[in-house]
Amino acid sequence: MLPQSNQSASKRPDSGFRWSRIATIATREFRQTVFTKGFIFGAVLFPLVMFAVIGVMPFLMSSSPVPVSGTLVVADEDGSVARAMQKLFDQYKTGNNANSAQAIQDAFAAGQAGDVSSLQSLVDLPRSIDVIVRRVALDTDLAAVREEVQRGELLALIEIPASLLGANPSTVTDIVLLVPTTSPAKTTALFSRVSREATVIARVERTGMDLAQARALVREPKADTARLTKEGAQAKEHTEMRFLIPAGFMMLMWIATFTSANQLLTTTIEEKSSKVIEVLLSAVSPLELLSGKIVGQSLVSLLMLSTYGAAGIAGLAFMTMLDILPLSTLVLFLVWFLLAYFMVASIMAAVGSAVSDLREAQSLVQLPMIIMIIPLLLWMPITENPTGWPATIASFIPLAGPFVMVLRTTAAVEPISTWQIAIALIVNAGTTIALVWIASRIFRVGVLMQGKPPTPRELLRWARTR
Repeated sequence: MLPQSNQSASKRPDSGFRWSRIATIATREFRQTVFTKGFIFGAVLFPLVMFAVIGVMPFLMSSSPVPVSGTLVVADEDGSVARAMQKLFDQYKTGNNANSAQAIQDAFAAGQAGDVSSLQSLVDLPRSIDVIVRRVALDTDLAAVREEVQRGELLALIEIPASLLGANPSTVTDIVLLVPTTSPAKTTALFSRVSREATVIARVERTGMDLAQARALVREPKADTARLTKEGAQAKEHTEMRFLIPAGFMMLMWIATFTSANQLLTTTIEEKSSKVIEVLLSAVSPLELLSGKIVGQSLVSLLMLSTYGAAGIAGLAFMTMLDILPLSTLVLFLVWFLLAYFMVASIMAAVGSAVSDLREAQSLVQLPMIIMIIPLLLWMPITENPTGWPATIASFIPLAGPFVMVLRTTAAVEPISTWQIAIALIVNAGTTIALVWIASRIFRVGVLMQGKPPTPRELLRWARTR
């Protein structure tokens, strides 16, 4: 048996469907959401501040070098590792004085010491380095040295086992690196890398081989990858970005969709609890109120999509990667976004009209949320193989389909088959229409209901009520 409705239901205008009233409700919903400090900061100011900070970060970091100054102790068998480490630190210091990382590589390429190009990934920014390496015998009692490290009087203690310098170096023995608790992470990484480089240098010098020649033989050449655009021009390839772009577009659609849909759920519950919705229903029908609220929040969602999407496209333009996103892909992205939004918004509006508390709403939206998490779980396999059968099947799953198709269309090297796009559009468009229809039936019955929250079975019964 259905709960008793409020008496104000008799006042609502059940006849007629006027677009002017829907536009009024949509405008009200849009204004109440957009013209707030929270939305202005989250949707407009936050991305602007974020990109501004990212833009100035290299200048801020380069103008604030991290000093590394002091003494570290190296315990090795014959002092060869300690000498190699001192040479590495001196060469790195010389490169920084010249304010050029290339000077370091040039020095080592000339055979003055080992190749420290691998250090660049750890220490990209200029820094002040003035390290003195003090060598002690490997069999020395190091207890006093450890205490100095613990007190912060030494930068580090590095122990090089003799087995690492023999003709057949041990593969199970490790270098022991002890640093004080106050040692910065980049400084510790620097000491770790330099000690390993110095061990290799000492090991090769013991064999009498030419170090520069040996390193040149085993050094892997870099692959300078470029993309050939349709116009025949070459563009720099950013492999990592090609992997992240699909996830970025999916997350952009996810954020824009669920932010507005959750706002729709919250405002519906608040208006129902405060009896404001009864006042609104005295002027418009339930279907007009539902339509206006969904359309109004869709405009909010489009505004967020435009703000963040424009920033993302500007970033791609900066990296000259716009050619990997043809206009057809962007148009399809907008289509998938609209389908995803109306699916989620219909569910949120229906649930919001049926309950009087956010905690009650959470239990009703759990199942749809689980289905829509599928694209997040399958992000990597879909991106790696957008034409495979898991990606194809997931495209036809209601609720998850639009998010999966965004991943596929932005990750695919070759265009997705037209028949797959067509079927996915038909399935997801049909699901959207069905959800909007069901939401309108539930909204009509539940918007004035009070008392115990309905079960999913009761919601289906409301949807069948004429």
